[in-house]
Amino acid sequence: MSTDTGGVERFVRLPTVTSSVAAVVAAGGAVGLLAGTAIQRRLLAAVFVGVVAVGVGGRLRTHAGRPIGVAIAAVGSLLVAIGVWAALVVPPQFGHRLELAPGLVGLWVLVVALVPIRATWSRRLIDLGTGLVFAGVLVSGVLRDASTTTLLIAAAATILAWDAADNAVSLGNQVGANRATNQTRGELSHIGVTAAVAVVAVIAVSAIARLGVAGLPFAALFALVIAGVLFALVATG
Repeated sequence: MSTDTGGVERFVRLPTVTSSVAAVVAAGGAVGLLAGTAIQRRLLAAVFVGVVAVGVGGRLRTHAGRPIGVAIAAVGSLLVAIGVWAALVVPPQFGHRLELAPGLVGLWVLVVALVPIRATWSRRLIDLGTGLVFAGVLVSGVLRDASTTTLLIAAAATILAWDAADNAVSLGNQVGANRATNQTRGELSHIGVTAAVAVVAVIAVSAIARLGVAGLPFAALFALVIAGVLFALVATG
């Protein structure tokens, strides 16, 4: 006696696609805001193509065990490695090298976390990937005269990437990532709320900065927006 399971879709414990894509796009946007030269933008574009290849190839391998997925992910990783190497040697200014490279590596680590290369490593790799992107924001703030608004938006985008990636893993563990348990509307709502809070925080801190309050350095403003966004994430999570 056999049981017909043809109409039942198996549970797939993977980070959900919608939130994963949103996380990578937000992190890429944060790095892009800091790419102030044509060389940096070209390198970022090349690395982002590699990151997308890693994500697509990794998902093909995970879902269907296809060797082509491994090949695509390997080519994508090679492109990322070349892009990171170029970011460390090509830009003429040393500061431009330091501010871009961490973010490029962070993008690759983030997408590896969301493939995932190993489910139990996902959250640690998410923390590491977004931490590297944020390190690039900090380096940019120290080494070059990026505007306060640009740095605040990049920091907020990094936090949004972390939150979306973490939500992708949580939903993937709870309801799976297959079509039968698609949670796209809920994911988009979560992302929208976080993005709205980040926008409000950036506007508020930018307004404070324009007041020119004595004794309130940029570091304090930077900490204020990060603390505000993180508080909101804890309160709404």
